[in-house]
Amino acid sequence: MKKFAIIGFGGLGKLHFINLLKIQEKRGDIALTAICNSDLSAITKTTQLNIASASLDDIDFSVYNLYTDYKEMIDKEQLDFVFVTLPSHLHAEVCVYCLEHGLDVYTEKPMAITLKQCESMIAAAEKNNKKLMVGQCLRFSEEYIYIKELIENNTYGKVVKAEFSRKSPIPGWSFENWMLDEQKSGGCIVDMHIHDVDVMVWLFGTPRDFSVLCSHNMASYESAFALYEYDGFGVSIIGDWGIPSSYKFKSYYAVTFENAYVECINGCVTLYTNEEKKEITFSGENYLYREEVEFLEGVVDGKPFKTADIYSVYETMKLIFAEKEKRR
Repeated sequence: MKKFAIIGFGGLGKLHFINLLKIQEKRGDIALTAICNSDLSAITKTTQLNIASASLDDIDFSVYNLYTDYKEMIDKEQLDFVFVTLPSHLHAEVCVYCLEHGLDVYTEKPMAITLKQCESMIAAAEKNNKKLMVGQCLRFSEEYIYIKELIENNTYGKVVKAEFSRKSPIPGWSFENWMLDEQKSGGCIVDMHIHDVDVMVWLFGTPRDFSVLCSHNMASYESAFALYEYDGFGVSIIGDWGIPSSYKFKSYYAVTFENAYVECINGCVTLYTNEEKKEITFSGENYLYREEVEFLEGVVDGKPFKTADIYSVYETMKLIFAEKEKRR
């Protein structure tokens, strides 16, 4: 039986918790034994995010060992791996500590808030022969898997151009507003814009050049308008959370092929050709669940991380920090 813990129990920690209980029951060979959060009283509270809410009213938390200090938890618990769902600026410190203490690690995105921190995490994983996975969740989302399959199978010919955007109201839901502190979150570039940059790298590889503009009205690095250049086509990406709180989160992509156009608005995908317009339907499977399954199959069953290996995510991080550096 492999034992694990969750470090950080805000909104995403709770969403992962709900999924992991289902996977734990299905697998039967893993056991959540401990939870660490800076405020134990917040563990049972409902949390609202821009993507979902998490209610834990029916959970009996007395079956778990609860901690406010992750180092104390690691010292006292016999753990095999951990899920790190902390504020972004804590990822590197906590992940490196866990890796150096013999634990495999899943961490939420972004990998870290500086490139040097990312490199320290990879070095710790390699040095200690442990597995590290970063939750770049769109790689596991069906509407993005669909477009990747069209590209790889050359279903409608070559890509001519592509655009991605992700827009959110100003993120006022984080603990003590840490997301609005650019030193802790990296701003919209590192926190939200990263999703679409990562998808671009996953779909098309590393671009040969880019340009970017940023705005800083409601928060530092609240938005990024980037244009990436590949051989034969370009990709535009907008990430923006500098929008009043009454706005509702919206994600979008459009990919033009030689013989088709595919548009996705908030997960709803439409295929356009000269012959037809077709709504594409999916199973609706939880993308967080899919990435958790891949991580567990890696650390428990010994399978490679096919979708989100740490080196491909590092390529994304290099581009993200290059954007910030260009518009410093």
